[in-house]
Amino acid sequence: MSPYYKYKKESLKKKFNSAKETLCLMQGAIDEYNNTKSLYLKRAIIGYFQDFSEYVIDMAETYLVMTENYVDGCSGIELINKSNIYGFIDTDLSRFLITVIKLRNRYTYDYYKREKVEEDILTYAVTKMHMMQMFLKVTEEKVTLECIMNN
Repeated sequence: MSPYYKYKKESLKKKFNSAKETLCLMQGAIDEYNNTKSLYLKRAIIGYFQDFSEYVIDMAETYLVMTENYVDGCSGIELINKSNIYGFIDTDLSRFLITVIKLRNRYTYDYYKREKVEEDILTYAVTKMHMMQMFLKVTEEKVTLECIMNN
């Protein structure tokens, strides 16, 4: 294994740990939000959702760089699709993550429809991500991101 590949694999693990921690924080906020319907917790969930999507995009990009399949100028959705093609994530997870990124993009760029997008993100997070578990499987030959949805 080349030193560069080893370095990128360690970088990918750090990004995964950040994504997993953010997911856990979001799930805790969802638990409390379900009891209180607090505006503060709603905003926290949306913030965690955005952070989670950024970490996922970063992981996909890092994976493509370390496997020498990276092409400059790709959008987040393109990075997820390429990560699927090159074996980092499976097709079902790819579809799920593309929806996450699309919601994040709508929130970021459709500020005229922000209330609707906030509700869409909250609904998606509560229904799809509340019990989600993430795993990074690393061997000498392959690295994959896997999720279990416990809805």
